[in-house]
Amino acid sequence: MPVAAPASIPSVMGPPPDILFLNDFPPSNQNGGTVLIRRLLSAYPAASLIALTDRRHNKRLEPGLKWCAHHFSFYSKNEKGRFGVARLQAVFNLSLVPLIAIYAMRIIRRKPVSAILSVVSGTYFLAAAMVSSWMRTPLVLIVHDDWVPIVASFLPLPRRFFHFLMGWALRKASHIFSVSDGMREMLQREYGVDSEVQLPATERLAPGAFTGGEEKSAGQLRLLYMGNGVGAWESLMLLVDMVRTENAKRRGLPDIELHLCAPFKVDTDPNIVQHGWVSEAEARRQVALADVLFLPYSFEDECRAITRASFPAKSADYLASGKAILVLGPEDSTVAIYAKQWQCAEIVMEFDEIKLAEALARLAGSEEHRGELAANAQRAWEANHNIARQQERLLEVLGNLAAQTS
Repeated sequence: MPVAAPASIPSVMGPPPDILFLNDFPPSNQNGGTVLIRRLLSAYPAASLIALTDRRHNKRLEPGLKWCAHHFSFYSKNEKGRFGVARLQAVFNLSLVPLIAIYAMRIIRRKPVSAILSVVSGTYFLAAAMVSSWMRTPLVLIVHDDWVPIVASFLPLPRRFFHFLMGWALRKASHIFSVSDGMREMLQREYGVDSEVQLPATERLAPGAFTGGEEKSAGQLRLLYMGNGVGAWESLMLLVDMVRTENAKRRGLPDIELHLCAPFKVDTDPNIVQHGWVSEAEARRQVALADVLFLPYSFEDECRAITRASFPAKSADYLASGKAILVLGPEDSTVAIYAKQWQCAEIVMEFDEIKLAEALARLAGSEEHRGELAANAQRAWEANHNIARQQERLLEVLGNLAAQTS
């Protein structure tokens, strides 16, 4: 699964242009998408960045974080309640899009910007497309997920309506970044738009970083899963059930301890350690302590839109970590195809506990095998997941668009 080459736009050097980040959520550590945006914008000069986000999500911001020069918020409903109340509130929030766009234009008139940046999630990217069209300001869109099935699952409107909205917004963009080759192909097939692939990225985890204060038993294989289980639940539960004390003994599995950094709880077991949702620093400490990092994807038909196009944000941390990776996912999933191409993970492409147990045995039985996988993973990280390169590329794209409209 080769990564698409950047679009051939002549490079224009100069100071970073002033931009408006018009998005539902601010950068944070709350989920994969917000983490990726946080990393991407972390090197962008705060003085050159203005933001307009949904007021509901401001609590995600780290206290004291100076990430933009001016941060504006807009009102919305919480989308909670029974008997259809949550859906009605979601429809109300969708109806606010023109008002959000008008508010954004007022901000731009007071504080001119050269470009707009948004993520295809929630509703603010639709407002960004409106502003871009009305004010002729270049728009850069980032696509992490297929928005249509997500929004159609809880808004009581025809799916083709959301397909139209997404296609309209995408065609208003001057540049699109997509999270995987699968996503790029989907955008081209469904909407007829080209995009540049930017896989999830991070900086390299320094050898020995965050490892203090905890030891594991000799001969024990320590597995780690990080995430919220979306698009991976039944695959994750297959491993959880396998490593439970009684099941592990019955199957003759090696000595395994599974660590979960996740917002949900599973039934307690001596072989399972639950950390809850942790900070980015603690997540990296857990990665450094692990022997094997577990990356599951769903085999369910209803999740195929996710598994064929999305790419887990945590994959960048896994690849950069210098640790072996265990992938459990369908053959046509983005993560399985990528891991096979780079030979950077032990891959199980069937929902089969016997094959998963055999993979665990191979990983537990050979430190050399784990080392080979880890070395290949770091080569993949260097080629495709280096956040510094993506930050430079974003700056280049924004600079070029600003120069073309000045």
